[in-house]
Amino acid sequence: MTDARILRTRAALHGAITELATQKPVGEITVSELAEKAGINRVTFYKHYTTPAEALADALHTELSAACEAAPPAAALDPFTHYIYASLDHLEARRELYTIAFSDQVDGTIPIMLSRFLTGVAETYLTKRRKRKPAIPDVDLDVAAAFLANGATGAIRVWILEGDMSRERFFENLPHLLPAWFQAEESN
Repeated sequence: MTDARILRTRAALHGAITELATQKPVGEITVSELAEKAGINRVTFYKHYTTPAEALADALHTELSAACEAAPPAAALDPFTHYIYASLDHLEARRELYTIAFSDQVDGTIPIMLSRFLTGVAETYLTKRRKRKPAIPDVDLDVAAAFLANGATGAIRVWILEGDMSRERFFENLPHLLPAWFQAEESN
């Protein structure tokens, strides 16, 4: 079990970094500024993270995971698409932060975090998907998962930066972008 002090410190850091990253790019946030906002000292910060970007990626990954796990499964969606759909709630709630992060031409921390998260989701889905028809082509699952996740991350980037694209429009486009073999029939 994790020490309560560690949990409180992480929560304070997560709250502070997400607040600061809503105001400016993570590359402009200093450790001193973050530690002060979190109510801790620099030494304590370095016991948890090496950079503010690492703290932000961890905070958003934690929030994203919780949002996806809390979302009720949608029977009409495959698990990969369901996770993307559930992720949009989190992304919408933090749109200002993600707009700054996706606009940043120097730091790729947040797009990389999102891509890695979705790659894990896609790998899990494709591993289970191998047991269904139509058959998955003879491709490396890790390559296919990364391809799907990076495509989804790129589409999410456009969705965030355009600001006026509806969730419905996003999902009208998605089935046309996924490979034909992606959707599985009922399991055999």
